[in-house]
Amino acid sequence: MLILIEVFSKHYTFAFFKTNSLTNVTWVLLQKDVDKFDLKGKIIAFDFPLDTKYFKKDTPFAKEVKCQGGDNLSTQDRDYFCNNHHIGKARIVDSKGAAVKQFVFNGVIPKDSYFVMGDNPNSFDSRYWGFLTKDKIKGVAIWEY
Repeated sequence: MLILIEVFSKHYTFAFFKTNSLTNVTWVLLQKDVDKFDLKGKIIAFDFPLDTKYFKKDTPFAKEVKCQGGDNLSTQDRDYFCNNHHIGKARIVDSKGAAVKQFVFNGVIPKDSYFVMGDNPNSFDSRYWGFLTKDKIKGVAIWEY
């Protein structure tokens, strides 16, 4: 039994998401080897990439990959497009009414970089802090509840 647990934990991990940015997802099984997947459209768990006034660097996070390396990301005013498909809109202010700085990018996303978003319009995600790099990813959700 111990060997099975070790083998299982080498490739998979269970996670509990307590977040308002991903609705209807609480428990997930994460596959640790993210190279097996096209991540676009998948929920990923990762360590937050930088310190901000909202979150500290390396805080556990989860978001959906909306656009990835090799895709064309464009910003028009506050709207974001991945390969010419609308994927979201940035807010002007946060939930407390303070102005938020928008991430603006027009071009091809670098390899091993991801534009991630929550499904809640108030989600603090790539629209405000930019790309997530592959080295921060802890796993991809292969089962959700």
